[in-house]
Amino acid sequence: MFSELKQFLATSPHDLSVILSKIFIWSVWLVYVGYLLLSDIPPGESLLHITTKTLEEIFNLSMNFWLVLPIIFPTEAPVSNPTLEGLFNIVMSWGLLFWGFIIDGRNQRFPIITFLLGTALLTNVFFLPWLGLRQANPQAPKNALTFVEKVGESRVLPLVLAGVFVVSLSWAVLGRPEYGDITTRWQGLLELLFSDRLAYSFVVDMLVFWLFQSWLVKDDMARRQWNNEKILWLVRLIPFWGLIIYLWLRPSLKLEEQENS
Repeated sequence: MFSELKQFLATSPHDLSVILSKIFIWSVWLVYVGYLLLSDIPPGESLLHITTKTLEEIFNLSMNFWLVLPIIFPTEAPVSNPTLEGLFNIVMSWGLLFWGFIIDGRNQRFPIITFLLGTALLTNVFFLPWLGLRQANPQAPKNALTFVEKVGESRVLPLVLAGVFVVSLSWAVLGRPEYGDITTRWQGLLELLFSDRLAYSFVVDMLVFWLFQSWLVKDDMARRQWNNEKILWLVRLIPFWGLIIYLWLRPSLKLEEQENS
């Protein structure tokens, strides 16, 4: 016991910081799952008491992903509260933003693609575990990028997701006129947040995304040999859009094999 304590005390400040950060991440994940999914404390039914109404709500929102059906084929689209639809699509777009860090999966023990797919579907149920399981990875890749990695590196990704955010917000405010003016919609959204577990979870997801959206940026900057504290703080402080700005402005990767050729 004393030898283990001595070894812990001898841990370098950097290693100690990594250990503490992982403890923090896993603690947040346990609280997230226990509180949001399993407990009866938040409004609405927990995962343990899910109803057909909630399942139908999830199905309808999924059918209206990125609002393609409501905008192009409105008669075929399921009808849900537009503020809830807007909130859902903003959260999904935020989760997809982390595909911009797919290169972080290089040389890791676990495939990042599994966690990115999970994040797109179940948000922080998968995103936080990736942060907890990954190892520091500031090295530039040594060989050519795969097609999926090229998509993650493309500036088209933040451009498209920024557009989806704007459309989703506009839909929440203007979509489905029968839902009334902005004041009526805001009141309706507040009622949902205090009665509907799904709507409540979207807000919690956004807060967690905001808290952790900069955690992959330092390594990403290092592998691009780009040190910009202002941009790093921008990502930390501005939800969603800070990450959009980062993915748009960051330098392209310089592959080692290209430098050596």
